[in-house]
Amino acid sequence: MQPQLFNFHGQPALDSREVAKMIGKRHRDLMRDIRRYISDISTSAKLRALDFFIENSYTDAKGETRKCYLLTKQGCEFVANKLTGKKGTLFTAQYVSLFNEYQEEHKAIEAHMTSDEIAVRNRELNFKEQWLKEMEAQNANKRAELLLKIAGHTHGDLYQQLMNEATDQLMFPVYQDKVFTAGDIANQLGVSPYTIGIWGQRLGLKAPKGTTNRYGYWKGNRYYYNQLAVQNFYEHQAAIVDDEL
Repeated sequence: MQPQLFNFHGQPALDSREVAKMIGKRHRDLMRDIRRYISDISTSAKLRALDFFIENSYTDAKGETRKCYLLTKQGCEFVANKLTGKKGTLFTAQYVSLFNEYQEEHKAIEAHMTSDEIAVRNRELNFKEQWLKEMEAQNANKRAELLLKIAGHTHGDLYQQLMNEATDQLMFPVYQDKVFTAGDIANQLGVSPYTIGIWGQRLGLKAPKGTTNRYGYWKGNRYYYNQLAVQNFYEHQAAIVDDEL
């Protein structure tokens, strides 16, 4: 079966399971390699691991949740550069063809979009780009916290080395702290705040007045959604927009 690109927040990517098949490697071995690549990339202030590899998950045949990665075109290039001989050549030819086909299809779709539709799409992509940046900040802060814990059990040069590395990892703002009003989300989806309020209740994202839940909290008479809630709104975007019409 021909590998299929996965559309992640408007960005084409290949599932690491597909990549593993394409290069003839066990998925768990590729996952191990990708984690090492991410660790190496994270040491550079000029590179973002999320530009190459995006952590994701899937449900296996037993109904259990498993981790995987989504590889952007740059991520595929990274993996291809580690391969040699015919295997590397074939993988490069495959992923380049897939991404080129996606780009051509995307251009064809855009050619039939109105200027307003393109403007809405661009605002949405910009919003999701910010989400990816903040996700990266959260992951970097988690790595920093782990390094600080390890440093607490060391001393001397190793202690200082770990403390310096932890400081280099820290990124702000933290992704999970960012909140959005119904109006913020409405502007991104191109609907009214009233519709966001209705769907917030319908999806179970909006806590009863005066309380909090995992998706947000009340402050006075206004409810603030977190990024987890925003992700749920995006997953139901088509239905929400249709409801507005």
